[in-house]
Amino acid sequence: MKIFILLGEKSSKLKDIDLFCKAFNDNGLKLQKIMADDINISLSDKSCIYINGVKQSLPDAVISAYFGNMDSHNLYVTQMLESMGVLCINSSSCLTLARDKLKTFIKIKQHLPKILLPKTVLYSKNITENILKETTGFPLVVKIINGSKGMGVETADNFSEAITKAEFLKKKFNDDIIFQEYIKSSYGKDLRFIICGGKYITSFIRSSSEGFTSNVAQGGKITPFPADTGLTAAAEKLAALLDINLGSIDFLFGSDNRFYFCESNGMPGLNYTQAYTDLCLENPMNLICRNIKKQIENNKDHGVS
Repeated sequence: MKIFILLGEKSSKLKDIDLFCKAFNDNGLKLQKIMADDINISLSDKSCIYINGVKQSLPDAVISAYFGNMDSHNLYVTQMLESMGVLCINSSSCLTLARDKLKTFIKIKQHLPKILLPKTVLYSKNITENILKETTGFPLVVKIINGSKGMGVETADNFSEAITKAEFLKKKFNDDIIFQEYIKSSYGKDLRFIICGGKYITSFIRSSSEGFTSNVAQGGKITPFPADTGLTAAAEKLAALLDINLGSIDFLFGSDNRFYFCESNGMPGLNYTQAYTDLCLENPMNLICRNIKKQIENNKDHGVS
């Protein structure tokens, strides 16, 4: 099988990429690292692609690992390969949607209204204290729309603090800002589901004693969590709606055993795999590799690529 992992300048230097490639190699699948910038955008021939001007046969699948390099060229590369019938993990629509928290919330509210969502308000110049009191309430969470790894997330106890932090984050990250209901019962922890090919892979609690965010990149810890079938089904439905092939669905812990959708991610970090190894549990990457191999085989059987 010919599988590319498509990289950007930033993602090519991440240790997770090497972990990803090692897991595939351990499962008999070799990943070829390709810089997305090196792929020529051409729609003249659907049987081949050009990399640095050199003609090559189509890969069986590509895994888009752009991360901080989500620019128009890279998205066009994924769209081009999709149009050629190549299995793209993840799709261009997923890459576009997963990074925009507000668009994600709007789509879920429209199509899966039974999923609980924290009350959310887009920051604008005409926002008033009364609007926030009647919607999110105080304290509230202030976050950038396109953040990841716990960056660009703050809490605010009152209106003045919320506006000050919103302006600061907006300028620092050059991004839009949302205010969200603060789910107190989920302080310092959340629940992450890993999904691949529409199927549940594993789930675990991310927790931190250092603050209200639980991201492993910010020092959070991992505890495997055997979720019930209802919550697993909800995570799979969310992944399907958001067109996530390989990614994560995160929930916040509400009161009375309720769970609130928090966010989704395409190609989440692999810090959790070490926690499973330390606990003498099977590395979830093995399940992911087998799932992707089966997807490629099914793609071929149906004559898609």
